[in-house]
Amino acid sequence: MSTFDPQTSPGNGNPYLAPGADADVDTALEDADYLTLVVGPNAAAYRRFWHVDSALPKPPRRWNWPAFLFGTLWMVHRRMYLAAIGFYLVTTLLPMLMLLADAGVPQIAFGMLLPRIALAIFANSLYLRHCSRLLARVQVIYAGQPNRIRAELLRRGGTKASAVVVCLGLIYALRYIIQGLLQTYH
Repeated sequence: MSTFDPQTSPGNGNPYLAPGADADVDTALEDADYLTLVVGPNAAAYRRFWHVDSALPKPPRRWNWPAFLFGTLWMVHRRMYLAAIGFYLVTTLLPMLMLLADAGVPQIAFGMLLPRIALAIFANSLYLRHCSRLLARVQVIYAGQPNRIRAELLRRGGTKASAVVVCLGLIYALRYIIQGLLQTYH
């Protein structure tokens, strides 16, 4: 059979590989390159924040302004959905509990600001952990298949603007429901 015969595979036993195509030869990326696929837009900035290209290992940069200013929406945009739900619950329930405890306005304001400051300080580390765990899970599932790993990281990583729109709708709906309940029972 010739090398262009569709019945033969190009040497690795994969009948679905196109004739003349190399079967994943030198296509495996390093973890730092996979992290770039996971992050998507602004990958270069996050590589700097995380010091991925640094010769000496350093902890991630400490402060993240978008996380401080947008909190839950930043996490949803970066596809950290469980962390976003937890942060939303903390920032919603903490002022309510403080109000029930007869806290003053300055204490409630500080109680609302404290979780945002904590998130801004730990956001880059939290996002690095999220991306690293996603990468590890995908590498375990698709071990030895760099093209599948790459495709899955592109599908599951990056950012999602539509999730932010849905999240905004849910936040306003929940605020409306909570406000109605408080007016009804107060």
